Amino acid sequence: MQELRAFEEMFLTSRKRLIAMAYAILHNKEDAEDAVHNAGISAFNNLCTFEGRSALKTWFTRIVLNSALMIRRKRKSNRDAPLPETGETDASASTEEFPASQPNPEMASAEKEALERIDAVVAKMRPTLRQAFTMTYYDERSIHEASALLGISRGTFKSRLFRAREYVVRRMSRSAAARYGRRTPSNFRPRKSRTGEISSVEATLS
Repeated sequence: MQELRAFEEMFLTSRKRLIAMAYAILHNKEDAEDAVHNAGISAFNNLCTFEGRSALKTWFTRIVLNSALMIRRKRKSNRDAPLPETGETDASASTEEFPASQPNPEMASAEKEALERIDAVVAKMRPTLRQAFTMTYYDERSIHEASALLGISRGTFKSRLFRAREYVVRRMSRSAAARYGRRTPSNFRPRKSRTGEISSVEATLS
């Protein structure tokens, strides 16, 4: 119960920043909200697997990052896939909108492997890029605060953060392509989102 309360508190206080992180990858407000929504359910269902080797906030940030990358890959797969047969309705997919309410060992294992791959990618970054990435997404420092601590301009820090984010997306996309080919994991079903992009979300990082 204590871990559950800590998770709920962390989720509420960090949600806005996590949506901004997902938006920086997806460039779509609805998709970013979906990423955090899906990650929240996944983390809640698998909270028992949290081993405490990192802060709860860091653990969940990695889950959100993985969720955003999954949506990005799903979106790309949908662009490449043929259109569905006429008459197929959204109702058939809505039953799979959310993960099961009970922990799924297979999904928990896949989630753990994905988080380990993210850790490996971050560890291979150039130190300056890794520093910008972890200060922003793991330590939740604003760009103004982080750049002041490092003694660099905000523009320089933003550039490092952008390159770090692109590095993670590129490496994780390659990893997913090698792992799944052109297939999309069948257990992933994001909430249906509306078309539209809102750049103001990303401004919350500043």
